[in-house]
Order: sequence, then C-alpha cells, then structure tokens
Amino acid sequence: MSRYTAASEIREGLTVIVLTDAAAGAAAEIVPEAGNNLFRFESGGHTVLVPPSSVRSLKEEPFAAFKYGTPILFPPNRVRNGRFAFRGREYRLPLNEPPDNHLHGEICSRAWEVIEYGASDQGGATVTSRFHYALHPELLAYFPHPITFTVTYRLFEGQLRMDTKIRNDGEDEAPFAFGLHPYFALPFGSGGPLMLKAPAAAEWPVTNEAFVTGLPADTPFSEALRDGADIADYPPLGCSLLELDGGEADPVCRIEMQDSRYAIVYRFDRRFRFLVLFRPDWAEAFSLEPYTSVTDAFNLPYGDELTGARGIGPGEELRFRASLGVEAL
Repeated sequence: MSRYTAASEIREGLTVIVLTDAAAGAAAEIVPEAGNNLFRFESGGHTVLVPPSSVRSLKEEPFAAFKYGTPILFPPNRVRNGRFAFRGREYRLPLNEPPDNHLHGEICSRAWEVIEYGASDQGGATVTSRFHYALHPELLAYFPHPITFTVTYRLFEGQLRMDTKIRNDGEDEAPFAFGLHPYFALPFGSGGPLMLKAPAAAEWPVTNEAFVTGLPADTPFSEALRDGADIADYPPLGCSLLELDGGEADPVCRIEMQDSRYAIVYRFDRRFRFLVLFRPDWAEAFSLEPYTSVTDAFNLPYGDELTGARGIGPGEELRFRASLGVEAL
C-alpha cells in the first residue's frame, strides 16, 4: 500500500481534492471551484489551518473566500477606492468591500481548472490547478492582461508545499502584486504563550485596514519578533505590516504552542518581501500573510524599490514557493 494518496471527491456539490500522507498522519484538502483554496491541512495530529464551517460556504457565505483556509490574493489586501495608475493606464477595480475598497482580488473566489493530480512514493501526493484571466472577459474588462496562474500543492513527508507560476501571456506590462493568506489554527483561549518568530527587519505604520501611514522603522515589536514575541494577547482585528530581512535565505516563520509542545513552521520565497500579521475575530486563528508589495502600493508616494510595486512584462513568468509543516518542541 502506498504511503501517499490523491483523490477527488464530490462534497456538498463541489469537487474536493484530498491529499494524504499516511506515515506522517497528514492530510490536505483543496477546493479548486472556490479559488483553489487549500482549506484544510493537518499533520502529526495537529490542525494547522482553520477550515470553513462547510465547503459550500466558501461559495455562498459573504466574504468566506477571504476568511478561511488559504486564500490566494491578486492583488493582496486593499486598493483604496479600487483605483490606481500604472505605466500611464488607469485601473478601476470593483468595490467588493463597499463602499470604498477593492479587497484581495477575485481569483480567490473563482473556479480554477484542475490539470492533474496523483500520488507516488517518490513524489508524494500532488494536485495542479490553473486560472486563466483570458477565459474571463468580465475580469479583462477592468484588468486587461491575460495572466495565467498555475499552482501545484504537494504533500510529502508530512509537509505541504505550494509552487506557483504566474505568467503574463499578453503584449503589455501588467501591474503585479501577489500574496497568500493562510489562517493558522491557534489556541488563543488556552491561556498559554503563543510565540511567533519572524525575520522582521522593520515595521510599517498602518491603519487597522493595513493602509500605510508612513515609512518603515525598526520598532520594539519588530525587534522582539526576531527572537520570538508572545502573540497570545494580539488584539482581534489587529494587523501589522512587516518588512522582512532581505538576506539570501528564504524567510522562515514559526508559531510555537509551548504548552502543547509543537510549532507551525511557515517557509516562503524571499520574493515575498513583506508580511502582514492579522488576527480575525470570527475564528481562533492568526494569519501570516506574505506579500510581494505593501498594501495599495501603486497609490503610495514612495519609490517602487521601497513599496515593492512592480510590473510583470509580456511573456515574463514569475515563480513562488511556500511550505507548511509541524515540528515537535
């Protein structure tokens, strides 16, 4: 019997891809029809991600596509008034967080196409899905760039890896801002410490909607995170925006549940230069959100090298990697 399996199930009318690693006691569930959301991950007997109350709710509950599992963000966070300019072109995005903001883009709620899935002892359990802007004229009407996203989730030796390819198949440079939004399951009500370690170089001052209000600086909080800061009392609906250490190594973040003697370990590509911390008030969860740019970067009065605002050229392909795992303390 193989250690790994990959299966397709119909659950509440939606297709769910289930990846398992029997030896590690690990399982991941992805729903391609609802934003290709990795909505469940467990490993070693620990729940890592907060799932929705039902799979169907990801399609039917207002804002649920943003609130559970691992939403894929393009662009990440908010665009004030849904408007910005890039290379002389004006963009007007729908105000999906009325009355004033565009929030997190639309690929986190749209259906993705499953390309393949399978399992082997050598490669683990995998599924690859794709989203073409070119197939959605209603999206091209306000974002006229045929961008293609291809995501592979791979469960191997108890760890879940996410490899993303993003390609501009159009003839014009497109504005580019990308992020991930995992909701990690944390026991906030336990009374024990929840220690977060992150390679924070500085902290940007932000509003509670993550809009930037000034320039970054090393703060007592960003300094504490480098060695480990207790986030057990982090306020619900609070958020922080960190600039990460720009060294050669990929960033690694750890959330240690010291009373329960385990840690969630989140690694991601160093092309993600920024990290938003966010605690929702609708679940016992905490988000570490890696971004390629700060919130609303194209509307800020600072240089692109500071904010991460950039484009993706015609024919250009960008690749990103993130991984999740559990370690004993």
